[in-house]
Amino acid sequence: MKRVIPVLAVSALMLGGCAMEMPGVTAGEAGAQHPLAPPVPQNVRAHALWQKQTGINGDSIAAIGGDTSQAYIYYDPIVANQAALAAAPAKLCASYGKQLASSYTTLPQDGEPGVKVIAVTCH
Repeated sequence: MKRVIPVLAVSALMLGGCAMEMPGVTAGEAGAQHPLAPPVPQNVRAHALWQKQTGINGDSIAAIGGDTSQAYIYYDPIVANQAALAAAPAKLCASYGKQLASSYTTLPQDGEPGVKVIAVTCH
């Protein structure tokens, strides 16, 4: 898999600890209140497809995993368009022909640096 993670880690280091969070979720809460997401999958689909499915800029998405009922959007919170993050769960479900049931932000089980995950449940 061609991962964008090394670039994401360098970006995080360059910012010296500054981090942008999804509204209402702090770094301490991510993963603490919700289960961790599966490890970042090896996913070689085009970033343009991910951008179309989620509305989040494709260069900030590391992967989309799961299935059409329980999906995971793996992204770099520093470079992701913050306005698009809030709308991404509903947009992803709509791309599957479903409606959003719930979503939350967490971390991947493998602790991949610089990656957060939006866990999305569609019905």
